Parts: sequence; structure tokens; C-alpha cells
Amino acid sequence: MHLTLIDWLIMLLYFVFVLGIGFALKRFMKTSKDFFQAGRALPAWICGLAFISANLGAQEVIGMGASGAKYGIATSHFYWIGAIPAMIFVGVFMMPFYYGSKARSVPEFLRLRFDEKTRAYNACSFAVMTVFSSGISMYAMARLIQTLHVFDSLFIHLNMPVGRQYRGHVHAGA
Repeated sequence: MHLTLIDWLIMLLYFVFVLGIGFALKRFMKTSKDFFQAGRALPAWICGLAFISANLGAQEVIGMGASGAKYGIATSHFYWIGAIPAMIFVGVFMMPFYYGSKARSVPEFLRLRFDEKTRAYNACSFAVMTVFSSGISMYAMARLIQTLHVFDSLFIHLNMPVGRQYRGHVHAGA
């Protein structure tokens, strides 16, 4: 795949936007408690929505839709068999440990329970996984937008090619 100037500009704009939000909100965050718990000022339903939205991205929307089209309602069985029991396990068995240790995150709990090397290994492996997952999500969302022809009229207006373009050849459609 060949990245054009517009691709690099979009990625640069994304990173500048995200980092800009971080720097703008930095003055409101004095401690790690302010960051992780928002000073306990947010209602539980907002925290719940944030948790759900953080765990519902392009991979889930596109992947579950595609799996549902192929396999039917059995696709949702994953959540009943995997996700819900895992959440119950964390809530019933793990939360008392987190609460008792006053840890605000899993990496902090790992540092308290084991050592700094364990926390660092977890943080590095999670960072690598997040980069790969974000790349997959961005690619999946780009393919969805392309398939749905969301920006076709804008591209036509700007005299840009519509459809996929590989090695200089334009292919209409997805």
C-alpha cells in the first residue's frame, strides 16, 4: 500500500489534535487521581458510557456486523460466553484487591503487587498492542467509509480520484 501526502497529513492532524487536547487539559490535572477518577466529580453513568465507548470501536462495529451477516445471532454468543463472565469475575474477585491496595490502574496494581519490571513489561506490551489495534481500527474504519462512499462527493468536488488507488491504477468501488 502506498501512502500519499494527504494520508500523512491526516495522520499528522490526528496526532496534533490528540496531543493538543492533552496539553490543553494538562493544567486541570494536578495528580494521578485527577486524571484517573476526574476528582470523583463525574456521575457514574458518564463513567459507564465512557467505558463502553472506549471498548466499542471500528473493529467491533465492522467485525460484529460482518460476523452477524455470516453466522447470524450466534455471533453475539461471544459476549455471553466471554465478556460478561470476565466482567463479573473482575467485579467480584479482582475489584476488592484493587480497592484494598488503593491502586488506580492495573499497571499501578502490578507495581504494588510485584515490582517495577512487571509493571514496565505490562505497559510496554500494552502499548505495542494498542498501536497495532489502533492501526487495524483506522484501516477498518477507512474501508467502511470507502465502501459507503461517504466522501465521494467531496473528492469529486476537489478533483481527487474516487475509489481505491494502487500503484497508479484507479479501481472503482471497494
